[in-house]
Amino acid sequence: MKHRNGGGLLTFSASEVDWGLALFSRPIRENTDIRHKHNAVSDSTFERKSMSDEPRNTSRIILALDVDNTHAAREILTEVREQILWAKLGLELINAQKAHEVASMAHQLGYKVFWDGKLKDIPRTIGAATKAAEKHGVKMINVHASSGVEGMMAAVANKGDALILAVSVLTSHDTENTEIDFGSSRKAKVLEFARMAAYSGCDGLICSPKELDFLARYYQRKDFPEAQLGKLIKVIPGTRSPGADHQDQRNVETQEIAIQNGADWLVIGSEIMKKPQGSKVLAAKALNERIAQALADKAKGVE
Repeated sequence: MKHRNGGGLLTFSASEVDWGLALFSRPIRENTDIRHKHNAVSDSTFERKSMSDEPRNTSRIILALDVDNTHAAREILTEVREQILWAKLGLELINAQKAHEVASMAHQLGYKVFWDGKLKDIPRTIGAATKAAEKHGVKMINVHASSGVEGMMAAVANKGDALILAVSVLTSHDTENTEIDFGSSRKAKVLEFARMAAYSGCDGLICSPKELDFLARYYQRKDFPEAQLGKLIKVIPGTRSPGADHQDQRNVETQEIAIQNGADWLVIGSEIMKKPQGSKVLAAKALNERIAQALADKAKGVE
């Protein structure tokens, strides 16, 4: 089968055509289990009444704990614990073989843990790795959508009580690099991965803030809305405050714009982590206040 795209012809195999037809002819599931789990996270995070805990339990920040040792992790988690509930343990801690220790420590400090292993392998290995991560009591685990439908399904089948988040295209990739790697524009590839993630039963999607309003066009449109895309929890790295250093991020928006366009959670690292000791909590507090205002403005319909 051939399909014209711009000036060229794309050729699809019979198996690819069959997969595509199966994907888009499959009835949209109500997927109440995913929405229930999202609400369960939100309930525990946003509805506690303790005055001293209020900033922490209303925060939409997931702290990117990009360190490689338990001492540094403990100092940071202790400092910001009144402002942040979620900690993301990434490849530095995992490859230093310290993530399991930090996960245990984070739980003792009252944190919920996102295991940022970015799984990508054959389905059987992804399933086994997901099961191993979930045993640490973590509540979010991610898998590369480029692992394919079977890979994501393997993660979902072994997630236990955790949420499975599909990593779409890395936020350091511009559209040209995405075209080199995947053969399509950045936004088109994120949309494809989002559809695959929803079909696979993933709970959420990780993408840059630049794709949020693009995805919303598909799940909010009047005719034939893709409701399954709207049900994915949007976990968004790559936001920056006005004037902040973008570093290697290529698809940046402010925290306010990300919230306005549909972000559920914001993964924030350098704007907190790079502050001197004693100032990290102040940075987290300022970000929480801005994000809370953005949520209030969105609820009122203020753009």
